[in-house]
Amino acid sequence: MTITQIIEEINADIIDIKSKGFKYITTNQVPSRHDVALTFERNEDKVGKEINTCVLYVDIRNSVELNKKHHTHTMGRIYSIFSKSILKLAKHHNGSVRNIIGDRVMVVFPCDNCFSNAVNCAISINHISHDINNHFKDVDFRCGIGIDFGLLKVIKVGLHRKGTENIDNKNLVWVGYPANLASRLTDMANKNVNHSSVEVSYYPYNFRGLCGISSLLSPFPQRRVRSNESVYQESSTKKTHSLEDFAKCLSYNETLGVCYSGGKLIKFEKKDSQIEYPAILMTEAVFNGYKKAEPTSSDIVNNYWKEINNHQIRNITSKVFGGNITWKI
Repeated sequence: MTITQIIEEINADIIDIKSKGFKYITTNQVPSRHDVALTFERNEDKVGKEINTCVLYVDIRNSVELNKKHHTHTMGRIYSIFSKSILKLAKHHNGSVRNIIGDRVMVVFPCDNCFSNAVNCAISINHISHDINNHFKDVDFRCGIGIDFGLLKVIKVGLHRKGTENIDNKNLVWVGYPANLASRLTDMANKNVNHSSVEVSYYPYNFRGLCGISSLLSPFPQRRVRSNESVYQESSTKKTHSLEDFAKCLSYNETLGVCYSGGKLIKFEKKDSQIEYPAILMTEAVFNGYKKAEPTSSDIVNNYWKEINNHQIRNITSKVFGGNITWKI
């Protein structure tokens, strides 16, 4: 087959996938690549599955630096131990490993008892990471673990191949915020991260003093006021922004100069801080679900899980809870 023929075939695939429908079957069990209900044939509507559950990611911290520092034999042993441990712990806690990408592993849990299973699996992974570190004292081995809960849509992708290549040419794609957000949490877990923010002092707009619908809807209302009202409130206030959000709040007007979307800008000051993220991070949905499922568990009773104040984890708007919990054995 020539390159021209391959490109024509791929373009036919694009048209096929674009023109055919997708439908999803609700399930309580974790789909696998061998699930015959999942389809990806040409000239047919594609069938996927959806599951409302917990997803966990775990990742080795500083793996690039570890590979630079330590012998390949040492890292090969560690990767082998790490992967085997995650597979065994996932199965023990009723989870299914669905992706191993280098040193990052994805575990998905059936709907029933997903909160308890996911959190307990995270504790077990954190526990075994300490054991691995004790066996390889010259290697600073640490893991970051993130968990989220929500609706995941699962589709099968790939090609039919004959022989040993068949399994390597098929996989599942997990579409949905829970997979993305669990991965974001994993990126930050077990790290000390420097954060920069901006503290803004300003006089908020006095919306009672503003008239005209267009003024109220504008991010920078015009100075049209009632006779006895001021455009701005008399008392100043403060607000903290990320650097990116602060930039979005600023604009320039030829008459007024630099404008701040919240009101009359008084001053702003950059603040630098460091957040020490624990090894296990979970969204508020997971924490609340786990707390409801395990109200008498010692980690809940003793308040071992702490809210991460001002976590600044990208794309996550909910509260985040975390801990460095291991089993007492």
